Amino acid sequence: MDKLKPLCKKIASLLLVLGFVVLFPMAAAEATSAMSLEEAKIAIEQARKAGAEQRAVDDLSSAMSWFAQAEKTSAEAKSIMSVMSTAKTKKAKEDEIIFLATMAKLKAMVAEAKTRKGTTIDAQKATQKDLADNQSVLSSMRKKMEEVEKARANQAKAEAERKQIEEAKRRTTEMEAQAKKELAESQRKAAELTALKDKELQEARLKEAQRAAEAKKKAEQLASESKELKAREEKLSAEKQTLDALQAKVAALEREKTMLSEIGAIPRVAVTTRDKKIIITVLVINLFTPASDLTTSGRETLDGIGNFLKAYPNHKVAVWGHTDSQGKSAMNRALSEKRAKKVQEYLVANQNIPPARITARGAGSAEPVATNANEAGRALNRRVEITILPGE
Repeated sequence: MDKLKPLCKKIASLLLVLGFVVLFPMAAAEATSAMSLEEAKIAIEQARKAGAEQRAVDDLSSAMSWFAQAEKTSAEAKSIMSVMSTAKTKKAKEDEIIFLATMAKLKAMVAEAKTRKGTTIDAQKATQKDLADNQSVLSSMRKKMEEVEKARANQAKAEAERKQIEEAKRRTTEMEAQAKKELAESQRKAAELTALKDKELQEARLKEAQRAAEAKKKAEQLASESKELKAREEKLSAEKQTLDALQAKVAALEREKTMLSEIGAIPRVAVTTRDKKIIITVLVINLFTPASDLTTSGRETLDGIGNFLKAYPNHKVAVWGHTDSQGKSAMNRALSEKRAKKVQEYLVANQNIPPARITARGAGSAEPVATNANEAGRALNRRVEITILPGE
């Protein structure tokens, strides 16, 4: 249990970091405040259903506090928007509500994760206890069977001795009487002896049948208990495999968190993750001169990226150039590929990145991330994306 506490803390911290780095920017760009509030409400309800009110009270309370702030801000925004109708004011309030609701959702997800982890651990402990109890019961039954067999053997021996003594007495009596009686008496006693033997034989057969039935019943009971024990062992093994998989996933997330932290220290870059890929974005204005030559600050940024790539040599890299929509499509594609190749060449020549590890391509204006209707949006579209692929 003590070993799992740090693991839970790591999961919570990681979810919070990933929420800030990935979920919040995506929510701000694509979601609405109403959608964010609904998602946060659903996340809190799921955490409650999972039992967070007993196992993750602090995280659930924090999620509810964030949600209350989001609802309050939403109510205030509606009041403000009835008086102030500027797009900037609406956008600022919308972003604030999305931020608060996203934090509530993240806290609720952390509470749910902690709760489900605790539930899994309790189930595992209960299973282990059941297994130990069954093994103890099985051992006790085996000892009792051995004692029963010994008692039966002693009883059979005593019964045999008793019968021998009685038989000896009976024969002695018969021999004494036989000398005094005639042949008829002798025949009568012979007939009685035959009847007695038949009766004893029938009784012996009945007892043997009863013993066989009892032995069969006990064998079936032992087989059933053995089957149940095997099922519990298989369930415990499956739960262990699930725990191992979860630990491996947490290790991968921890590694990705470290990589994101290191990338965040590189100047003039933005970082996102998608489909297990890490995407480093550098605006063209921070890399190139108007003549598409690398600037001093651009070299400094690429040096930081090169040092990061050398620290993780098992990841391949794809460099993509992007432009805005001004100009002809073919010229934009050629310009974006030229910029991507310059980044590739710099990393290979100055940072000793193996050529086989890095590719360079141009997408032109086909993949904008902002509007091309104004200069601010076009500046965001003029960019170079360095994608770190999953490790081998």
